[in-house]
Amino acid sequence: MRNYKWWSVFSKVALLLAFSAQVHAAVNVDRTRIVFSASDVARSLNLSNDGTTPMVIQVWADDGDPASTPDVNPTPVVVIPPVFKMLPGELRSLKLMLASRQGLAEDRETLFWLNIYQIAPDNAASGREGQKVILPLRLRMKVFIRPAGLQPPEEKDERELRFSVSGDTLRVANPSPWYMSLSLHLPGQQKPASVMIAPRSEEKITRPASLNAGTILVYDVITDDGNYRRYQANLTAGQ
Repeated sequence: MRNYKWWSVFSKVALLLAFSAQVHAAVNVDRTRIVFSASDVARSLNLSNDGTTPMVIQVWADDGDPASTPDVNPTPVVVIPPVFKMLPGELRSLKLMLASRQGLAEDRETLFWLNIYQIAPDNAASGREGQKVILPLRLRMKVFIRPAGLQPPEEKDERELRFSVSGDTLRVANPSPWYMSLSLHLPGQQKPASVMIAPRSEEKITRPASLNAGTILVYDVITDDGNYRRYQANLTAGQ
């Protein structure tokens, strides 16, 4: 219990640094998202320490606040174990439990986030003169929870996305009950634009000057297993 308290306090101090640090993860995960289907009460997540030093890991869920800490969990997602140490080359399996579905949407997906916070144990003594400090790193993963009767989206559902342009804005409308995570291949941009649209909602992004009504837009939809399906859509003129 003493170690857990120290780690929670340390998390508060270093959280912003961990979230913004541009460093490579020593501990990696075997997927990019977690999906609780209608009948699921537990899911597993595999971690591997691919680095050369031991790492202390703390894992917790939040409801979308990037500044969240492990002290308060506003979600029904419980991680077992929440705090542990991983040696170099070690593999570890975590269990994510869905404690309750009460209060969750019954007609669409619900989104939570899983935080995986890692730091070398030597950082506990980083105040000592000459002690090397290794920047902490925080990974965030999407956790989708589907209500009863809602199956994974099919290609026909992903083709229902609608794209329109108005002024300097590109609108992406999602009429479906699923969260849609997209990569948009926009003209003049080397990297695809990433956007996630909530169920029965829309997102607005800045329209490239060369993107006009009638243009064929190429987009990828990220699937449950982290792969993607590619589609094309006609841009329409918005209001």
